[in-house]
Amino acid sequence: MKKILVIGASGFVGRYLTRQLLADGYQVRCLARNPDKVKDLAESGCEVVQGDITDKASVQQALESIDAVYVSIHTLAPQHSSTAEQGFMDIEMNGLQNIVEGCQRHQVRRLIYVTSLGISAHSKDAWTRGRWKAQQYLLNSDLDVTIIQPGMIVGIGGQGFNMVLANAQKNLAFVIGSGQNKHRSIAIDDLVYNLIGVLNEPKAFGQCYEVGNDDVLTSDQLIDTAAEVIGHSHPRKIHIPLALLRFAAPLIERMAKSPKGAIKGALDGLGEDMIGNPSAIRALLARKPLSYKEAVSRAFEVYKQQ
Repeated sequence: MKKILVIGASGFVGRYLTRQLLADGYQVRCLARNPDKVKDLAESGCEVVQGDITDKASVQQALESIDAVYVSIHTLAPQHSSTAEQGFMDIEMNGLQNIVEGCQRHQVRRLIYVTSLGISAHSKDAWTRGRWKAQQYLLNSDLDVTIIQPGMIVGIGGQGFNMVLANAQKNLAFVIGSGQNKHRSIAIDDLVYNLIGVLNEPKAFGQCYEVGNDDVLTSDQLIDTAAEVIGHSHPRKIHIPLALLRFAAPLIERMAKSPKGAIKGALDGLGEDMIGNPSAIRALLARKPLSYKEAVSRAFEVYKQQ
């Protein structure tokens, strides 16, 4: 059975992915800046290497005797002090360079990278433009790379969906932007199915796949539909102008200890449509994804059990 490294196992997607890989019988190792955050995974049999993508030595150690690596990182989140002055995409690109160098050194051919819908060289925001450059770097690395691009991920723990669910339970919802930008969503279980499904599929080498269900909904509709699923009335909405938040972005970054440009980068992408076309991945992997309503219902059951 292959030995898999998950970089980003303490995050939302990485944690779900690691649990499923372990359940499927894979040997799994993760790279974690703070091992305490993945203690539950270690107790389930995951080997933990303490380190960070910016630390070349720890990346090299984590990749030793590995057959394949998943990269699911989120450099919009707060980073340690040594990278405080770096741009958020600089942190991610430098980390990816360390990973590729480690893969080449240890002869790890297979790499699967999780990004998002909307990645484009011509995007208006720095985050998606930066991730397009990262994708191109990986695809030209001479490794067997597959890139998976989800939109709104429906599951407890995802920042976007957590906000949607919180708003759906209120009488008055605060929505960033106009609320009319469109999203294609995917249940976290379906995303993990896609991630593991491409692992041993040579047809997926060198490919980028947009993933999601058949539902394309506006930000306001995401909230209202979630409210319907959980038996709540549609909340009244107050829309917060993106321009106001962009003005305050530098202050928010300092207070949140986020990388330079991270908050503005996130805000710049919030007003864009995130739709994509999942037909290519569906031709490869047959399982039909859950609808948005089905995904919300499943997530809400998990929420109630917590």
